Amino acid sequence: MKQGTYHALADLCGPHLARSMPEPLAPRSEAMPDASCAVYVAEDVRGAVCYVGSVCRPDDSSGLASHIGEYLVDLPMTDKWDRVYVLPLSGDTPEPDVRRIGGDIAGWLLPYDRERWPQTS
Repeated sequence: MKQGTYHALADLCGPHLARSMPEPLAPRSEAMPDASCAVYVAEDVRGAVCYVGSVCRPDDSSGLASHIGEYLVDLPMTDKWDRVYVLPLSGDTPEPDVRRIGGDIAGWLLPYDRERWPQTS
């Protein structure tokens, strides 16, 4: 993902963005930052966006890592994930806002694994 694209997505998060993390991460739970609420973008080895997901676990500072770990174990579609970009949101972001932001980002990026798209506004 180009830096400009990441920053445009960060703008979609508005005041809920906790911090900017424009560098890709390995698709492993231990590589994820501490975040209870986040939107994440998975790309394949070609750089194509395969999935956009979100997590909102307000009482769990490692909610993102736990969520990614569950996906990696349970969903075969994650086999093609090569890297993950994270948009960490403030822990007090209401769940409807987390889901809306995820849906807005999915609408921008049009991931090819769409069976579980978040809801848009």
